[in-house]
Amino acid sequence: MKELEVKENNELKLVELMQRYLKFIDVSENTTKAYNVGLIQFNEYLKANGIKEPTRENIIEFREYLLETHKPKTVNLYLIAVKNFYSWLEYEGITKDISKKIKGIKLEQRHLKRGLSQEEIKQVLGVCKDIREELLVKLMITCGLRCNEVVNIEIQDFYKDGDAIMLKVLGKGRDGLKQDLVRIDNRLFELIKKYCKEYNVTDYLFTSTSNHNTNGKLTTKTIRYIITNLFKKAELDMEMLSTHSTRHTSCELALESGLDLREVSEFMRHKALQTTLIYAKELEQRNSVVSTTIGNYVF
Repeated sequence: MKELEVKENNELKLVELMQRYLKFIDVSENTTKAYNVGLIQFNEYLKANGIKEPTRENIIEFREYLLETHKPKTVNLYLIAVKNFYSWLEYEGITKDISKKIKGIKLEQRHLKRGLSQEEIKQVLGVCKDIREELLVKLMITCGLRCNEVVNIEIQDFYKDGDAIMLKVLGKGRDGLKQDLVRIDNRLFELIKKYCKEYNVTDYLFTSTSNHNTNGKLTTKTIRYIITNLFKKAELDMEMLSTHSTRHTSCELALESGLDLREVSEFMRHKALQTTLIYAKELEQRNSVVSTTIGNYVF
């Protein structure tokens, strides 16, 4: 297996190999675009520094170079692109993988956005113009639903199990995907019934009112628009808020109620308990009285 050289007249020019790799991988269009940007930057870095035979050290230097102008999360994404590219080169028998065991930047496990306080929840509900917006907010917070879960809710997904009202929660598709269950609060279910009667709902719970998509289900983009618009109408500080803040709120309220961590994790449908722990840690830090205690000695 020969070493790969970056030469202008080399038969296996780096750029051509990168394009072959991007056509080979089986990932989403957005991921392909991101990998392409990362590989272009790597190629430009090599050319700018006159590197014709890349080494493991060059990739590490490239990682440190990116840190000067990019966020750690972006650096890791571009680094993954390079590492996967070299793994593919070895798989194809073109050159050995010089990127093995190169580590990414350790990211601080915290959320860039926050949840809503109980007072802010009241403010948002106070600016809802109709029962449709009210139900959307209450459903997303009470059940900790993601946007893609909301748009897929159909009337048939609600059913009675003994004394409990349950909701089948599905992701992007409706066939062959893992199905989760969420128990519906009785007061919320009464609101759902009232809404369905008023809006004559027979299929999807939330349908579009747009002239272009009448009676079609809402898109995740529309839900994000409705929620963020309500936040703005309630005059909330948008810097730390997003549509995901409704789900963030669900997790924090569940943790604050004293529920077991694993029970909260299952309710939130987190793939790993570690995800729930991040919420718990942030909550503990926010409620900490350590600085106040120390302040008693300073002031």
